[in-house]
Amino acid sequence: MPRIFSASFRLFQITTAAAIFLFAIFACSDVAYSADSEILALKNTGRDFVRISRNVTPSVVNIRTFRRSSSRRLDPSDRFFGEMFEPFREFFGQDFGREYYGPSDEKMVQVGLGSGVIVKKEGIILTNNHVIEGAEEIRVTLSDRTEVSATVIGSDPRTDIAVLKLPEGNYPVATMGDSDNIEVGEWAVAIGNPFGLGQSVTVGIVSAKGRADVGLADLEDFIQTDAAINPGNSGGPLIDLDGKVIGINTAIFSRSGGYQGIGFAIPSNMASTIMENLLRTGRVVRSDLGLRVQEVTDAILEAFGAGVSKGVIVSEVLEGGVAKGSGIKRGDIITRVKGRIVENVDSYYRISSILPVGHEVPVVLIRDGLPSTFMVKVGELPARPRDGSVRLQTALGFSVDELTEKLAEQLGYRYERGVLITRIARMSQADKAGLHPGDLIVKINGYPTPDLETFKSIFEAIEWEENVKVSIIREGSEFTAKMVLKQ
Repeated sequence: MPRIFSASFRLFQITTAAAIFLFAIFACSDVAYSADSEILALKNTGRDFVRISRNVTPSVVNIRTFRRSSSRRLDPSDRFFGEMFEPFREFFGQDFGREYYGPSDEKMVQVGLGSGVIVKKEGIILTNNHVIEGAEEIRVTLSDRTEVSATVIGSDPRTDIAVLKLPEGNYPVATMGDSDNIEVGEWAVAIGNPFGLGQSVTVGIVSAKGRADVGLADLEDFIQTDAAINPGNSGGPLIDLDGKVIGINTAIFSRSGGYQGIGFAIPSNMASTIMENLLRTGRVVRSDLGLRVQEVTDAILEAFGAGVSKGVIVSEVLEGGVAKGSGIKRGDIITRVKGRIVENVDSYYRISSILPVGHEVPVVLIRDGLPSTFMVKVGELPARPRDGSVRLQTALGFSVDELTEKLAEQLGYRYERGVLITRIARMSQADKAGLHPGDLIVKINGYPTPDLETFKSIFEAIEWEENVKVSIIREGSEFTAKMVLKQ
């Protein structure tokens, strides 16, 4: 028995050793296979970036803008001049503010440097408005180092988009993509001409969508990315792995002026809408859903059983508006428009004013405590809309309300008559003009506004592109803010 047991144990040892040996071989093989697969995947991703760079880079251009110098001779070695432009050179490149002699030997001063992308073969370029704003001459350097002049087709400061035209020719183009379909976490490739050194490619991911209140433009709906957007990249394209343009790079968020991992791009769908408006009509068409909305309080949300914490409540479906007949009713609480979250009145007007006119968009709302979706065909914001608050929100960027006795007592307006500013949109004309919530408007263009009805009648008579002088009282002092009623 002992001998049989010993033989059996010996056989067990041999079998176990063989099994361990084979397991080790297969395990090492799996590890090697896994490592090879990961390296191959990385190489394939790298090849995708190479492909994108080769296909898109030829359509990316460098843009330099110039303005005529003053009668004072500007010497590049002038110490004051150099120091004055030094902070801007940190962002726009070392050529910012340098002198340039035009074709007629007239002295020019370079005031801007950026990038752009050709999106139509006849030479149509998309870039940022801030790249070309105030320029008297625009010089574009193509990927083959050819330098040509460009003209401005049109621009939209409120979204920071500009459209340029090159001389007649057949140019390499980048294909526009659908920015609505991108997802957070996808690869993103930024191409531009940082620091004026030549074309450059950086890679990252889409960090967020629908970023607003960044303070870069009036109407914001940015794609956030960690692909490095360095000085001079403004106006260049943000590309997906299909090699299509999903955004126009506009700025970085930085405390130092350099890259810190947060960059912003204007979605390609917004840029395309603005571009087509400018090419077709020479102006920007603002969209409208034909609804009057107001803020919703926690009490309203609770009373309606909405089950949400954000949104706006429909106070009126305007007669003749595009929402009439859509099924949307007074008292509905709108939470999303075309997939965008509606947080408050400001965000509603921001979203609803940059929709593609003529397209149907989904509007998600809460009614009787239950969510519903209605399709609304987007209309054009009329030159003089019936709802004056729409013009205030979208054109000037502030809201007003009646000055009640209680508010007058609380705010110290016992002896004044006017209308109260209740909200100011960030980076709007009202914000830039220095208006604050709580300011009391007492006149518009010199006409007294003792109550809300008078205010509305005066304001709604003002035409687009007219100057608007708003006289306000704040802490006992009166001053006037100047704006322009722009679409």
